[in-house]
Order: sequence, then C-alpha cells, then structure tokens
Amino acid sequence: MNKKIFIGGAWPYANNSLHLGHIAALLPGDVIARYHRKADNSVLYVSGTDCHGTPITLRAKDQKVSPESIALTYHEEFSECFRKLNFSYDSYSLTHNNFHADFVKEVISKLFESGELYEKTESQDYCENCHQFLSD
Repeated sequence: MNKKIFIGGAWPYANNSLHLGHIAALLPGDVIARYHRKADNSVLYVSGTDCHGTPITLRAKDQKVSPESIALTYHEEFSECFRKLNFSYDSYSLTHNNFHADFVKEVISKLFESGELYEKTESQDYCENCHQFLSD
C-alpha cells in the first residue's frame, strides 16, 4: 500500500549553534521518514530554520550586526550539519524567505477574517535606559 506521509520536523531556532539535544529531538523524524520510504510510501519530510524572535534580535544588537545576519549564519551552519549527518529532508528551508512570509500572511489573514484571530492591546514593560521593550 502506498500511503502519503507528511513529516514536519521541528524548526531549530537560529540564535545559537545546534547541540546534541537538538539532534536527539530531530532524529526520530528522520528515522520515521526513512522507515516509510523503505515501506514504499510517498514521504514529504520538511523542516527549516526559525529565523525570527527576541533572542536573535538581542544577539544581533550585542554583536552590532543585523538580525538577518545572525539568522542566516546559523541557517548555513544548521544546513551543513544536517547534510553531514545525512538527514533525509525533502526540503530544509528557513522562515526568512518570501514563500514563508507570503504563506504566513495568507494564514493570518484567513484567521483574522474568520474572527479566530483578533486585535488586542496589551501593556508591556519598557526600559527607559535601553529605550526598548523588555523580552517576555
């Protein structure tokens, strides 16, 4: 029987190098993908680098570089690591590309139009010395 199998692996966060815990968490998805391919199932195994968030922004500020620079550096490192470990991704992408941005905008718009997502005002802590909002 040829089943269609989708495996969405976790997206490592691009603010630091991978460690053994990352690999241990991601390895089961690769094992499952290989199993289903051997069973002659049609497999789509995808993952990518998460290039957004406060830790990336803070690291970039500390290093006096752009958040994009930090994220892309770690994305290249991750991609090389997975290649060397022979992970069997069909696609290993990143959140910092037009396809991802357009897809997320489409999903958010649909959720907003359906009323499942709504605007809300929240107060946040702000540092007067640093002139920035504090991370959660």
